[in-house]
Amino acid sequence: MLEKTDLSKSIDEDTFKKEIAPLYPRLGVLQRELWDRRVPIIIVVEGWNASGITMVVSELIQYLDPRGFALHSIGSPNDDERARPLLWRFWTRTPARGRMALFARSWYSRSLAEQVSGIDWRSQIRRSITDINTFERQISDDGAVIIKFFLHISKEEQKKRFSEREKDALTSWMITQGDWDFHSHYDDYLPIIEEYLDGTDTPHAPWTVIGATEGFYTRLKVYSVMIRQLEKRYRESKKRGREKKHRDIRKPPRTRVERVADPPEHYTRGEYESALSRSQDEVRDIQYWLYKRKIPLMIVYEGWDAAGKGGNIMRLVHSMNPRGYDVVPVSRPDQTEADHHYLWRFYRRFPPAGHITIFDRSWYGRVLVERIEGYCAEQEWKRAYREINEMEQSYVEQGGGLVKFWLEISRDEQHRRFMARQNDSLKEWKMTDEDWRNRGKWREYDEAVDEMLARTSTSAAPWTVIESDDKYYARLKALRTVIEYGIHLLR
Repeated sequence: MLEKTDLSKSIDEDTFKKEIAPLYPRLGVLQRELWDRRVPIIIVVEGWNASGITMVVSELIQYLDPRGFALHSIGSPNDDERARPLLWRFWTRTPARGRMALFARSWYSRSLAEQVSGIDWRSQIRRSITDINTFERQISDDGAVIIKFFLHISKEEQKKRFSEREKDALTSWMITQGDWDFHSHYDDYLPIIEEYLDGTDTPHAPWTVIGATEGFYTRLKVYSVMIRQLEKRYRESKKRGREKKHRDIRKPPRTRVERVADPPEHYTRGEYESALSRSQDEVRDIQYWLYKRKIPLMIVYEGWDAAGKGGNIMRLVHSMNPRGYDVVPVSRPDQTEADHHYLWRFYRRFPPAGHITIFDRSWYGRVLVERIEGYCAEQEWKRAYREINEMEQSYVEQGGGLVKFWLEISRDEQHRRFMARQNDSLKEWKMTDEDWRNRGKWREYDEAVDEMLARTSTSAAPWTVIESDDKYYARLKALRTVIEYGIHLLR
């Protein structure tokens, strides 16, 4: 892709002024029109050091409404970012519907700086390209426009620009070594960058490589391409409204997952309390060693209403160090969360290295309550199976731990617990009209649960079904599962 780029293209100043003049106001108009249609926009500007990234971004933002965009100038990660997967910091920066995010350097530069190293760097590149394509496809499927530029200059041109900067006191500060030393290793990076560009040039997120030797041509080309792509998206949105493309909603294959409510054994209260105390001590030890080894762990609780998720979580964290874990209760998304991709709010709560995050309900709401109650379109929840599997697999492959519990109870047992709560003044607050409505849709939810477990129980992130008609057994099984998985992570 780079070798085919003409680096000699240029235009004179008069031509530039004449052709750029109508593009300035047009960009502002398109920004407002797509804002009104709630289309998120992501602009990526990448390129060699000294290729003009700052110049291009500065030109773009002059004619945008500052209330509708955020500029992210991406450099070396801070401590919080370094403790999480690479794409986490970009997922959390994706724009809300109708807004625009400009990235002056992005996940591409950071992937090169942080992941291309060691003897296994080629497989790291392939893994990184796969993760990036997944990330971009998911946010594109959710309605985002992704426009990517790479500013290409020759090694000689780069050397010339650095020499000029060194002589100019006003620009000498711009020469930084950083953690991706472009100007010292141009020839080494050239084939790697070519591989990244070729591997991530997709229909939903194509690259525009610009020969950036001459500034007027570079700026005009960026404006022209950006406006052309935004106009195309505006025409599509005007034609279809908010209808999404029915692209890539293949469901993952099914895996057989047995659901049983009645446990294979029962405990007396004395047996339970003795086993509970021992298991809680072991969980505390597991937490300590995960912290020391800087391994993050997520524990997901899903299950029927009144299946015992709250009591189960209370026993799990009883002996844990409270500074080392978070419990995230998940309910209906607020407006800010609803304005983003549905996974956005969960990425924001991913644990840093050595920390444990427990989700009381999770991203699986997309294929359960949102599916049954009609809170999302059919193609959206069908697409979610694959998106969730990709997210979980990537998280585990990058060193994180993930335990997923489904708490199964029988319909009769649920009714007994509902009535007991309703008749207990200390527990009646747990009951809502929504609980009874959901119970009335037991058959629909039962079918959705079956499909969820079958399509998202993977080798990287299998489901553990907890037989929860007996609360003692359910709590002990959850604790022992976490202990066994923790030992596996620490090997």
